[in-house]
Amino acid sequence: MSENLTRAEELRRSAIARVRAGEIETALEMYDRAIELTDDEETRELITINKADAMIAIERTGPEVQSLPMIVMRRRNLRHVYLAAYALVFKYRMEKELKRASFYAQLAYQTADEANEPLWKVLALNELGSISDMDSKFTRAIECGEEALALLEHLGNREEHEFVYALTLENLGASKLLNDEFEDGIRLIEKALPSINSPHYMAEASIDLCFGYLGLDNLERASHYGEAALKSATESRQIRNAHYLLGEVAYKLGDIEVAEFHFDKLAAFYPEFRNLKSLLFAIDLRSMVNLKL
Repeated sequence: MSENLTRAEELRRSAIARVRAGEIETALEMYDRAIELTDDEETRELITINKADAMIAIERTGPEVQSLPMIVMRRRNLRHVYLAAYALVFKYRMEKELKRASFYAQLAYQTADEANEPLWKVLALNELGSISDMDSKFTRAIECGEEALALLEHLGNREEHEFVYALTLENLGASKLLNDEFEDGIRLIEKALPSINSPHYMAEASIDLCFGYLGLDNLERASHYGEAALKSATESRQIRNAHYLLGEVAYKLGDIEVAEFHFDKLAAFYPEFRNLKSLLFAIDLRSMVNLKL
């Protein structure tokens, strides 16, 4: 391996670490320097995919993002096909283009199968499950989660895949809750909690548990997890969901003042719906609201 190629790979790996630390802009600059250092087509393609993935995370587009479908079509390298398809799943899921997200998630799954990479399959199945939840296809989401869990159980070496195992448990548990299987859903998510160390995923798990315990009328536990969700929420959807569920909990407890506080916070996200707070007091919307959207 040439000195330039070695340096390009070092920069690529360092950029990935910066992305995980949330330093996206710095990572993008490092990817650019890495691309400049190499003429090797496969290496340039991998760096392009990694850079596109980082850009998608901050909802930015550009030539790298636009090149992902072509990388998938070229099929030069199965790993690159999988990574490009997986990045496109995330892009379209964020944009709520569920048909396109599902197409690329299925393609990522098929590529993982072709490459005989069970862990890739698990990640693709988790995405297929999340997309199915967003599309209110909860039975299909449960099937995806159960297949992913079975693959992980077969892999063994739980510690090596601890976070993926926890994420799979959480996703499957959430699907069960959305399908009104409250006890099973809560059991799976609480099993995942000790291995979740990301604020985003902890907020998601806490929202799901608040929803689940509310479904069982265990208002004390629902309130506990709702407050935990509000503290760790990292995006507006999570904040909205936490306020909505805490408002429902407070209303069921007869604490109208606290319920009004949370419903007011929720209504601020929807200024076009002037009567939203009145509607929330009049109707329990849990059966009509999809927390994954």
